[in-house]
Amino acid sequence: MTYRRDSDFTYFYGKIQNREIPLSRNYSEVFKRKTKKVSWAVSNCNSFSKREEYVKKLQKYISVDVYGRCGKLKCGQRSAGVTDCHKKFAEEYKFYLAVENSICKDYTTEKLFNFFFYDLPMIPIINGPKNAHEYIPNGTYINILDYASPEELAKDLERIGSNETLYSEYLKEKDKYTGSRFRWELVLCPMCSRLQENSLASNKIIPDISSWIWNDTCTKL
Repeated sequence: MTYRRDSDFTYFYGKIQNREIPLSRNYSEVFKRKTKKVSWAVSNCNSFSKREEYVKKLQKYISVDVYGRCGKLKCGQRSAGVTDCHKKFAEEYKFYLAVENSICKDYTTEKLFNFFFYDLPMIPIINGPKNAHEYIPNGTYINILDYASPEELAKDLERIGSNETLYSEYLKEKDKYTGSRFRWELVLCPMCSRLQENSLASNKIIPDISSWIWNDTCTKL
């Protein structure tokens, strides 16, 4: 059982699904209220993905406000869920850096899924993985890995963030979807059933689990 979708049993942070009826907002008003560009709340200042180094480069080309232990700005208590800070960010900022500590195949945490759980009217920026489009709908987020450099990303953020129509298209697309959280019974019950089967046909051996998870699937920016 791992976060990998090709595991026998997948432990996932969330899943995205279509809404029967898309959300409806006054997207013009949402756009007009946003006076700031990019926000980021972070407490791990030395990540495997080296996201902090990338953000420093990005700040040369576009304004990025950093909150928490790794920045100069403060906003409430740290939480894996959505806080009043996130709601404040969604009101004032056009983009949020939902960047992970590690960039691995299928690995996406609550940093992104919170935007779907809580319907935050904001465009999330992720730092991978490359296959995020396989389980996160295109047009609902921006992936750093799609850009050749921080400067190129900044130019596109400026382009999208300065155009009400383009910006609203992202929000409208995101509002077609919602998210569901992981529930243990979705994994433990099937796992228990499989163990009771005691069938050799279902056995699979992975000699080195660390190599299987990390080798050739995780990268640095």
